[in-house]
Order: sequence, then structure tokens, then C-alpha cells
Amino acid sequence: MSHLSEAKLHAPSARASWVDRPRLLDAMLHAIRHPVTLVAAPAGYGKTTVVAQALLTEQCPASAWVSLDAGDDDPVRLWSHVAAALERAGCALPAAEAGRVLGRLAEAPQTLLTTIVAALGAMPEELVLVLDDFHVVRSPARHEEVELLVQSLPDNVHLVIISRSDPGLRLGRLRVSRDLAELRADDLAFTVPEAREMFDRTGVALSDPTLAELVERTEGWPAALYLAALSLAGRPDTDEFVHRFSGSNRFIGDYLTEEVLSRQPERLRDFILEASVLERFSASLCDHALGRSDSTTILHDLERGNLFLVPLDGERRWFRFHQLFAAVARSELELARQPEHLEGLHARAAEWFSARSLVPEAITHLLAAGRRQDAAELVQANWLRFMDAGQGATVQGWLEDVGLGDGGPPAQATAAWLAGLVGDEQTMAGHLHALEGLEDYGPLPDGSRSIESATAQMRALFGFGGPLDMMAAARRAAELETNGRSAQYVIAQATLGHAHYLQGELDQAVPHLQAAIRGDGAPGLLRILALSLACFAECERGNTARGREWAERAINVLDSRGLGTTPQASWAYVALALAQADAGKSDEAMRTLELGLATRRLDNAQAVWGPIHHLLISARIAARLGHTALARDLLTELTHRMSRFGEGMTAMHARADAVRHLIQADAATELAGEPLTDREVDVLRMLQGSLSLHEIAGALYLSPNTVKTHARAAYRKLGAHSRTEAVSLARRRSLI
Repeated sequence: MSHLSEAKLHAPSARASWVDRPRLLDAMLHAIRHPVTLVAAPAGYGKTTVVAQALLTEQCPASAWVSLDAGDDDPVRLWSHVAAALERAGCALPAAEAGRVLGRLAEAPQTLLTTIVAALGAMPEELVLVLDDFHVVRSPARHEEVELLVQSLPDNVHLVIISRSDPGLRLGRLRVSRDLAELRADDLAFTVPEAREMFDRTGVALSDPTLAELVERTEGWPAALYLAALSLAGRPDTDEFVHRFSGSNRFIGDYLTEEVLSRQPERLRDFILEASVLERFSASLCDHALGRSDSTTILHDLERGNLFLVPLDGERRWFRFHQLFAAVARSELELARQPEHLEGLHARAAEWFSARSLVPEAITHLLAAGRRQDAAELVQANWLRFMDAGQGATVQGWLEDVGLGDGGPPAQATAAWLAGLVGDEQTMAGHLHALEGLEDYGPLPDGSRSIESATAQMRALFGFGGPLDMMAAARRAAELETNGRSAQYVIAQATLGHAHYLQGELDQAVPHLQAAIRGDGAPGLLRILALSLACFAECERGNTARGREWAERAINVLDSRGLGTTPQASWAYVALALAQADAGKSDEAMRTLELGLATRRLDNAQAVWGPIHHLLISARIAARLGHTALARDLLTELTHRMSRFGEGMTAMHARADAVRHLIQADAATELAGEPLTDREVDVLRMLQGSLSLHEIAGALYLSPNTVKTHARAAYRKLGAHSRTEAVSLARRRSLI
């Protein structure tokens, strides 16, 4: 994670300016004994502070903290941050899941939620999970996922939601069941004694009646009282000031402008105004974006002066302004500076973020600077990395913000890739049509040599046009993409190998697949595709040992990149099942096959060829292992999916026919076979495990010689020559 992401996972550190509020801390500590606690109030009520104070007490359990932002509308980003925060709090998540949730966006969050809930339930101690600034997450789907988490919370886990407004959760049900505790603005408002402590800390002396009047006029709004305390320092006319002080938003805005910003030295004031365009900032970022070299000193001065600066990490490298203060400063900046000046600030901020590969922040500032073409190019340069990290919703959101018209060919190309990846043939075709006539445009920011190359890669990879179109497109992509270190080279080689495999040209397919596997720029899902196809081809050529090597490497990619729950992982599972079946490991092969089938059912949006290959290989394995009914069902679906293609399918139809003949041969064997005795069936059933003949004899209360006799008779009747073959044939005949 970047330092910016790390800052999201830290609760605010203790500050000397915090007011001790025992009655509120007691209420908070009581609240977090409930499964869910909602702390909801407008800005400036100290919501985050009171929760942070409660977490620092000895009575509070361990905690995990996530400060949310608008980017957390992406499901993988949100739940990866939650998973990372939980790990830091001692909740052990499987390495393949935590922080690397990839694959189909409709399924990944639920998959990770299941993992999170299981890991939370296994914790021996209590844990408090805090989601701060929940109001910025607007996606109904994210609210549903949090609702699912709420419904599944183990007894030892307490969820705290901090928000300016009520979240889109089923709060009524929680209230009825008394599973919800709530702290609202009335609870968070300062009492007169609490206001007295704050004023004492600032060195402002007010009479009891004057202080009571001020609390009444502000309705205890902490932000307004804090501003009043700052402004009253050194004033002789305290009573008069209090009489005209209002706690309204408009008054606060005017006050911050007139009494705080305007009274600062020009150097500090300029810094505050210009830094307000940054949601979070460091000294280095401010130096670059604001065009200065003294940001470190200024940040220290602002922090010492208690000027609404909030540190975001323990090292005090990242900060933000209090939201009210930042909003007023931005308004003042827009009035005081020309639009070109603001655009320049955003553009330089984008440069800083982009140089550090903080792409989401860079794109946000490019859009704010009105540089949509630059934003589109940055999206295009990074779409594959974010898709491979499971953050497709983020990429789609960027494209919508940029606009295809403003983003030009790079945006159209990215949109076409996204449509193809989710199996949307019609939408992808529309984007490719829009790119016609621009074949020579390039190179593209993602590394493609040209629009022609990108189009060829898409046609070859997704294969909507059938095997012959795939072959032509793959050959053209391979001609254009010759840089062995690029992702585009990997795509070209993998798709060319795939096209040869479809034609039954195994000797030509394998070298291209190996080139894709060796490529440095291979995304995880492309590497799985190439490894799985290499396994299929080698097993079909009779090189079962080599096939198993490729299958095991595909599984290693799943484990190392956290791709085990993606539907595309079904390729790797079925490849391993094929290798296991070839090695005579029938039980292992069926378990792996069932895992692959379950994974593929998560989502069929894998263009067209993923399900076809999975069904074909799965049907072959099921037929070989005697699961005839399953093989027939898989073959029926396979036939339907293959029916959309005409030319170029000779080899694929031959493979399907081979499975069909195997099923028919199984049926003929069942009809012609000599019946087995009950005792022979008992022995066969015991042979499925790892017991020796002597151990089987003991389990059946027979002598070892008798067991051998029954086993030989069963082998003869089945036509088997080994224990593994006898078990497999018996399963085909549904005898065991």
C-alpha cells in the first residue's frame, strides 16, 4: 500500500487539545458493546474524535480503523482496505484473500466478506471495526455489502459507523432487536462544563452566564465553540462578542474568512488557500503543487498554531484540514484566484501523484484541471493493472468521468477492453466501430503499438468472431507486438497459441503458449490462460508429466496473486484435474473438478471460450472417471455453446465426439459386464481408499486370501488390470 492508503488505516492520534468528556466516553464505551454503533451528526461535532478517544481507553477492545473516501465506492478497494485494517489488528486472513481480492466484481466482495466473517469469528478476543466518513460511500451495492456484514457479525465483533447522515442500512431492524446503539448531535454537543474546560485550555475566561449563553446560542456545536474560543483570546469585549455570535453555517463561514484566514500572514494564508484543493497532503506534495519549498516549515507552524490541521499518520507525514475549514478555504480560493490558477494547482498535483503511481489521485486532479485527454491517457496506461487487481469498477468510473467524446481514441479503446472482459459482445463491437479509420493511431499509453494492434488483440482474445477470425487477428497482433517485456506481447502470443490449439495444431500452439508464459508483462489472468492451454495441449499430445507441470504452475499463480475465487480460475482447476486423472489419481481429480465447476458457476461472463474449454475438459474427465451422468450434462451444455460457430471448429468437434464415444463405450460396458457379488462390491468400495489388502481384510472380518480372491474376481469381471482402474470402472457402472 502507498503511504496515502496507509494513512486511511490509522485512527487519529491523541492530541493535547482534546477535551476530556467522561460522560461521552462512558456512553461510547457502553455503545460499542452492541453489535453496531452509529455515530451520526453534521460536520464539526467531533464524531471521529470521540470514537478515537474511546478506542484509546483501557476498557475498549482492540480496534481496526478505515477512513473512507469516494474511491471506496469500488468494492475491491473498499473491502481490501477493510481486510488490511483487520490484519493490522491481529485478525489473520488467508494470504490469498487479504488485500488482493480479484476477479468478477459482482462476486469478489461477497467472497471476501465470507472470508472476513470466518476470520473474525476465529479471533479469541473482541474487536471493534470502525468505518469513518461512511457518508462518502454512495453506492447502494456497497451499502448492501455492509448490511451483509452486519447480519453476519460474530458475537465478538462490534462495528462502529461514523457518518454525517444515516447510512443506507436497515436500522429499524437493528433498533427493534436492540443490536444498535446511536450517538447523535444532541449527545455530541458540548455541555457547559465541557465548554468551560475547552475555554480554560485556550486561556479564555468567561463568566458562567456568558459561557452558558454561548453554549445556548451555538446549541453546543463543538466547531462553533472552538471558533469562539479562538476569536475571544485577547478580546476585551467578550460579552458583546458572545451576544452577536451565531453558530450557523453561514456565520461560521464568514467567521473563518474574516477572523481566521484574513488575519494570517500572507505566507500562511496563501498556503492554506492553495492547499485546500488537496484532500490529503504532505510537505512534498505541497511543495510541488503549490510551487514552493517551505511546506515542511509551514505545516509545522500550522500544527503548532492549532489551525485546523489534522495529522493522518503517526509519523505526521500526511495531513488534512478540518472539513469545515477546508470548505471555506476552497470557496475563498475560488473567489480570490482566476480559474487558470486553480487548474494549474490541480495539474501540478496530478504530476506529483502520477510520478508516484498514485493513479486515482492523479486522475481526480487531472479532471479538476479540465485535462480530460490527459486523464483518458492515464486511464488507458493503467487500466490493465487495475483490472488485474480487480478494480474494474474504478476504471469504469474513470471512463464515465472522462467521457468517451472527450477522452478520444484511448478512452474508446479502454471501454472496448472493459466490455470484452465482461463478455459484452455488442458494446465492444460498438467501441471498435467508433475506432475504425484510426488504425495507425498510436502507440497507445498502455503499450499497444497502435489502434490496429489493440483491436487485433481484442478480436483474438475474446473470440466473438470464431476460430478463423481469432487466428487472423492473433497473427496480426503477433506481427505488431514484438517487445517480449510488454503485456501486449503476452496477449498476442497467448492468443496465437490458443488459435492453433482450437485448430488442433498442437505442435504450433505450444511454442506460442510457452512464449506467453515466459513474458515479463503477463497479467495474472493471461498467465493462467496460457498455462492451462499449455496443459491441455501437452496432455493431448501424451506429455502428461509436462502437462501436470503447467497445471501446477497455474495453481501457483492462483495462490500467489489471490485469484482463487475468480471464475477464470476454473481453467487452472480443470487443468490440474486433467493432470491428476492422467496420473491415475481419480479421487483427487474429481475433487479438483468439482471445485472448478463450482468456481465457473460464479459467473459465466468470460467471453465465449472460457466456458467452452472448461466444459469440454470437464466432460472428458467425468467420462473417464465413470461419472457418466455428469459427463452427459456437461456435453449437452458444451454442444449448445459451440453451436454458434461454424467454420474452424473441426478439431473442437472431434474432441467433443471423443468424449461422446467414451460415454457410449461406458454404457456398452455396463450392459455387457458380468454381475459382481455383494462381497466383491464391498471389497471394491474399500479399495477406493488407501487401505492395504490386509487392512481391508480386518475391516471386513475376512482373511487376506479371501479378500485377494474377491479382488481378482472383481478385476476380471470389470476387465481391469489395476486397483485404480477397477475403482474407476466400478464408478462408471455406478457400482460404488
